[in-house]
Amino acid sequence: MSKWQWAQLIGFEGFWLFAVVGQNPLAWLTVLLLVGHFVFTPSRAVDIRILGLAAIGVSLDALLTLIGVFVFDQTPWWLLLLWVGFVLTLGHSMRWLSGLQWWQLMLIGAVVGPGSYIAGWRLGAVILPLGIWLSLLMLVPVWGLLLPLLVRCDQRIRHGAQ
Repeated sequence: MSKWQWAQLIGFEGFWLFAVVGQNPLAWLTVLLLVGHFVFTPSRAVDIRILGLAAIGVSLDALLTLIGVFVFDQTPWWLLLLWVGFVLTLGHSMRWLSGLQWWQLMLIGAVVGPGSYIAGWRLGAVILPLGIWLSLLMLVPVWGLLLPLLVRCDQRIRHGAQ
């Protein structure tokens, strides 16, 4: 991995922590990290086009909230920012995902995606009114399909830009 990819990965980890732990009150820090991404990214124009992928994740989270899988104490603006930051990692620090087979992406998504929500639940960022097990039962297949979709969409956008 290049220095930029390492910096972007470390930046996203901080970004995730600020978003989940700080939520809306620390959203300004996540916005600063996003600005930093766009200042230093070697692919600013393409990254701007990638931002549309965040709408997939935001829409999915909104649907899961509407059907009662998630409950938030307040409108989670930090979650919108988190989706923006996440989709930006796909072409940078997590670019290695693009070399994996569909089934490998499904497996990674089914484990890591729900794990992120469970971590958020443990940190008090989200309420899981259905309980942890039923929530996982719903999130595992969703993320098993979502990660491969996002990775392939990211690839198409990036390759179409060249």
